[in-house]
Amino acid sequence: MNNFLISFAFVLLYGSGFIAAKIGVAYADPLVFLALRFVLAGAVLAIICLLMRKIKPVDIKVICHQMVAGTFLIGLFSVGVFVSIDQGTSPAISSLIISFQPLLVALVCYFLWQEPISRKTWYGLLLGLLGVTAILFNELGETPLFGLLMSFIGLVGLTVGSLYQKRFCTKVSIFTAGMINSLTASLLCFILLFCFPVTMPQWNIKFLGALFWMSFIVSVCALSLFYILVKRRSISQISSLFYLMPVSTLLLSALFFDKHINGFSAAGVMVTALGMFFINNTNPKETTQVLESISIGK
Repeated sequence: MNNFLISFAFVLLYGSGFIAAKIGVAYADPLVFLALRFVLAGAVLAIICLLMRKIKPVDIKVICHQMVAGTFLIGLFSVGVFVSIDQGTSPAISSLIISFQPLLVALVCYFLWQEPISRKTWYGLLLGLLGVTAILFNELGETPLFGLLMSFIGLVGLTVGSLYQKRFCTKVSIFTAGMINSLTASLLCFILLFCFPVTMPQWNIKFLGALFWMSFIVSVCALSLFYILVKRRSISQISSLFYLMPVSTLLLSALFFDKHINGFSAAGVMVTALGMFFINNTNPKETTQVLESISIGK
């Protein structure tokens, strides 16, 4: 499948997760919701692996690497976002904080591993950040401090997990990686359930719809697309897609929650698109250096 179509589908489906999260936490404790989500997703992915005969003896070191990636990329990220939204942070603000991920990844690569990043890529990263800030400027309002903190914890989990997945886990098959990540994230959620008081979910159609969407559409479909992109594209190009999450969330919020999109937000969408153009149209030799050498152990 064309990389553009995969990227478009990933942004749309993954961005919808912020909307489903808002619906889901209205009827269930976020940790309960996530534990159910990851168990269901892990079970579905295990069945897919069995049907496709993808489950084969895997080196324990490979499994451990994938579990570490899953703990951060899926577990810590999801816990941070869901708890943040449960505490009153809007899906738009949470997605804005998560959209700092491309810039954070670039800074980690540049300062920690001294990896070169082209000038065009820097321009694109900064334009993307400016664009998503403009999009959600009117959304800031009064956001609870703890909610903001949890979104930033989710940002750290996503950043560390993305870097770890790119470096150590590119050889694992897509559905096997998804299965291990989901089951590891469910284990994290069950451990946290024993640490905090929780309530039973309200089993209604909205809760079940949100659970289905997060378990199958986001955890299975969207994340499988993400793993495909990890194998095919540079880390800077993959990370830049997270700048489009607030755009997707904003449009879906307008559709489901009657959010008004003003001219300022529309201008932000155009600036973000320009940033994506810079990042994805730089010299491939320049952009792919960001983590390619790291991923092969240089």
